[in-house]
Amino acid sequence: MGNVVHPSARSVAATSSVRARKLADGVATVILWAMASSIIVMLAAFIVYMVYLGWSALTPSFIFGMPKQTTAGGGIGPEIYNSFYILMLTLIFTVPIAVAAGVYIQEYALPGMFRNVVQFSAESLATIPSVVMGLFGLLVFVYLFHWQFTALGGALTLTLLNLPALMRVTQEALASVPDTMREASMGLGGTKWQAITRVVLPSAIGRLTTGVVLIAGRIFGETAALIFTAGLSVPFNHPYDLNPFRPAETLAVHLWYTHSESIVPDVDQIGNGSALVLLIMVLVFNVAARVLGRRLTTHFTGRSS
Repeated sequence: MGNVVHPSARSVAATSSVRARKLADGVATVILWAMASSIIVMLAAFIVYMVYLGWSALTPSFIFGMPKQTTAGGGIGPEIYNSFYILMLTLIFTVPIAVAAGVYIQEYALPGMFRNVVQFSAESLATIPSVVMGLFGLLVFVYLFHWQFTALGGALTLTLLNLPALMRVTQEALASVPDTMREASMGLGGTKWQAITRVVLPSAIGRLTTGVVLIAGRIFGETAALIFTAGLSVPFNHPYDLNPFRPAETLAVHLWYTHSESIVPDVDQIGNGSALVLLIMVLVFNVAARVLGRRLTTHFTGRSS
């Protein structure tokens, strides 16, 4: 009978085991909570620091004024305009192609060689660094087509750079729609195309819109690809021209150029102000993506995302 464990001993052991598990769970919870909170702290610290450096530069003359080459007091008005102009051109090219490709791969393409090749090509294109894509745009649009530095060349280069990401976003958005919705639509006599356009896409519009807006923020802040394609200058005679075959220095490129090659005496003030404006716009894109995505999801499906 020496091997028999007294009930009280088993109770003590069980209690100790429970306490150890609770302690481990508490420690893990604290560590994970601290790691998650550190992201918020780092973002807040970064924003506060950028506001501290650049807030004094945000005057009307700086935001809407023309840049200067050698004297102080230049603005970033044309650069802000060019950033939005190239953004719109890029989205006009990117969204239809990427969404159509994503719809085909997710809804129509059967498993096989062609689908695998398309997926592999998109994944390979997504891994190309932006500076390499910029060199490709330089060789094709600047030298081969003889366009020189143009807004159109920059937009087409950014289209190639962002097509895989938006195509993947489209696939994931469509994959989130339950198959029962497709079956119900087709069971009521609808065609596959009608099921996609009237049921699947409206149900996925929230995620899809979020992806488009987030990619827009990425396009707005792109630098390397545009240095080689859109150029480092603005036409001073017609800085707000809609002509796509003209140089179009964006805000992100202007920020890089100011801190690397500019000889203006107030280079730090221009750089800090430009960085703060760029940061604010990217944050606006991120917030807009969340808000717009949720509202569109609620509007088309009646449920919140």
